[in-house]
Amino acid sequence: MSHPNDSSASTSRRKIIKGVVSTASAAFTTHIIAARGKGDGGGTGGGGITGDNPMNVSAPNCPNAIQGQTVPRWVDPLPLPSYLPPLSTGALPAQYTSPVGDVLHGVAPEWANHPADWDGKPTQYYQVNMRPGRQQFLPSSMGLWTDFWGYAGRDADGTFRPASAPGPMFRFRVGQPALVRVANDLPEEMSVHMHGGHWPAHSDGHPNFLVLPQAARDYYYPNVLPRVNGGDTGAFDVSESTSTMWYHDHAIHLTAQHVARGLSGIAPCFDDLELGLITNGVLPGIRGVSDVGPEYRNPYDIPLVFQDRLFDPNGNVCYDGNDHNGYLGNIALVNAKAYPHLNVERRKYRFRCLVGSNSRIWRFRLSDNSSFLRIAKDTWLFPKPQQTQCWLAGPATRADIIIDFAKYPVGTELYLENILDQQDPRGPGSKLEDENGTTVSGNPAFRHRLIKFVVGARDTRYPDATITTNSTLRPHIPIRDNEITARRHFKFERKNGAWAINGQFFDEALANVVPTLNTAEEWTLENGGGGWWHPIHIHLESHQQVADLRTGRPIPYHDSFKSDTCMLGPNSQIKIRMKFRTFKGPFVFHCHNVEHEDLDMMFQFDPRVTPTPSPQPVQQFFP
Repeated sequence: MSHPNDSSASTSRRKIIKGVVSTASAAFTTHIIAARGKGDGGGTGGGGITGDNPMNVSAPNCPNAIQGQTVPRWVDPLPLPSYLPPLSTGALPAQYTSPVGDVLHGVAPEWANHPADWDGKPTQYYQVNMRPGRQQFLPSSMGLWTDFWGYAGRDADGTFRPASAPGPMFRFRVGQPALVRVANDLPEEMSVHMHGGHWPAHSDGHPNFLVLPQAARDYYYPNVLPRVNGGDTGAFDVSESTSTMWYHDHAIHLTAQHVARGLSGIAPCFDDLELGLITNGVLPGIRGVSDVGPEYRNPYDIPLVFQDRLFDPNGNVCYDGNDHNGYLGNIALVNAKAYPHLNVERRKYRFRCLVGSNSRIWRFRLSDNSSFLRIAKDTWLFPKPQQTQCWLAGPATRADIIIDFAKYPVGTELYLENILDQQDPRGPGSKLEDENGTTVSGNPAFRHRLIKFVVGARDTRYPDATITTNSTLRPHIPIRDNEITARRHFKFERKNGAWAINGQFFDEALANVVPTLNTAEEWTLENGGGGWWHPIHIHLESHQQVADLRTGRPIPYHDSFKSDTCMLGPNSQIKIRMKFRTFKGPFVFHCHNVEHEDLDMMFQFDPRVTPTPSPQPVQQFFP
C-alpha cells in the first residue's frame, strides 16, 4: 500500500536513515552543528552556581559547548506562549485561499461525514505555518540568539506572527470543532501530532501522513469525546474530556531532530466540568474571564514546558543526527528560556507542566521540599487531587499541579528543581519504583534549579481557589475485566543497534495490531532491559495502568487513571487497558524517547469495524 504523501525522494532518504546514517543533519542550517553534549565542569567552584548541581553529559562531538554552570540564572522573566485566536468562527475565513480540503494533503473524511451532534458548536478556523525563527533561548545578558524552527500563527488581519518556541497556544473547547490549516515553509517534510486528543487518523499526526515542503494539510480536530458505549450514538464519555494537550512534529525518522529544533507547542482544552470548577472557585482563575471562551484568559494558570539543550558558543543548538540512543542537554529551558523567574501572588496557581525533552527523565520538587497538589496526569484530571512532594516525568509526560504561595511571606524566593541526575541517554541508572514515589527524604544528592518564583502581594479583587485533597475533579470509569476482548504483549528492546518491539522494526505498510472498534483490550508493555528507560506513548485514546507485573506492587495513585504515556523503567512490565472508539486507523504507539522512535521503536495499530486477525497490511486510507 502507498500513502498519498509518499515521494520517491523521501522513500530513498528513509532507506538511508534506516542504515543509521542521518542525512537530515546536512539539511540543518549552518547554525546547527553535530554534537550531543558536554560536561558542565567541576561542581560549584570556579564561578559556578552555588548550591546547584550541573547537568553533566558526555560530549565527544561538541567540545566547545557552553558549560551550563556559566549560564547566568534568573535574568529574564518567564516567557508565556501567546494565545492564538481563531481566524473566524462558523464561516470559512477570508485568509484561506481555497476551500477546506483543497490543499495537497486534503482533510480527514470525517470533515464531511460525521454524526450531526458533532456540530453542536460552530467550527473555529486557524492557520499556522512552520517557519524558521530567531529567539534568545539563553539569558538576554549573554547577548546570544538561537536560530530554530517553529510555528507561526496567522491573525485575523492576514498577517503572520514570527515563528515562536514554544509555538502559539491554542485554547480548544470540548464539543467545538477546530480546523487548522498547517502549511510547511521549511525544507523538510513535517507531520503535526496534537498529542493527547481523540482525532481522526488523517489529523492525528501519523508519521507518514506528512506535510511536504511548500504544501499544506487541513487538520480537522472535531474535539469530540468517544461515546460511553462506542459507536456513533449515545452519551459522550465525559471522563475522557481533555485538559492539557500539546503538539509537536512527528515526521517519520525526523521527529527527534525537529523537536530539538523547536517544533512544539501547548494546547489546553476545556469542557463544562472544568470551566465549572473555575466558576465555582475550586480551580485557580477569574470568574467571568477564565471560564469564558474562546480565550479563557487566566493569569493563575501557567504552562511550563521543560527541555534540555546543548548550545555552541554562538548560542545555537548542538545536535548529533547520527546518535540514536538519545539526546541530553546540559542547560535547562523553561518555555524556551534558560533559567527564568516568575513573579507570583500569595495565592494558589495552577501550573501545566510538560516535559518536552527528547530523552531526559526528570523528577521535580520545590526547593523547600514542601508539599503541593497534583491534579492531573497527561491530558486528564484526577478524580481528586493528590498531595505530593514530587513527581517523575519523562518525555511527553504532563503533570498539572497546584502550588499555594499564600503560605510564603512577600519577598520569598522559591525554586522548582530537578532532583534526578541523568548523564547517559540510557536513563538515570535507578529503578522506576524508586523514583516514582510522592515523598522526598533528606537532601537530594542532585539538585538542579529550573525556575525561580518570587512571591508578592495578592490581588484581593479575585478570590483564591478553594481546592483541597477533598475536592471532586474528573470522574473516572475503570475498564472492567469482562470488557476485555483481547490480550497482547509488547516487548521494547534494543536490536542491531536500533530499537524494536517484539523483535520487529517499524514497517509503514504493516498493521501490527488490528483491534475491533468499540472493544477494549489489555496490553502488557515490557522493557527488554539493558538499563534503558522507555516512555511509551499510545495514540488515539487514553489507557489505564492496572498492574505492575515486575514488582507486584499496586499502581501509584497518579498512574491509576487515564494516561497517554506509560513509563517503563529497566525490566518493567506494566499491564494496561485501552478502548478503541470512534475512529478507524492507522494510528501508532512508540517510545517517546524520540531518538528511539526515529530508529523504529514504533508499531501501528489499525482499529477496524470488522474483527480482523493481526497483523494485516495497513488499510488504504482514502477509499
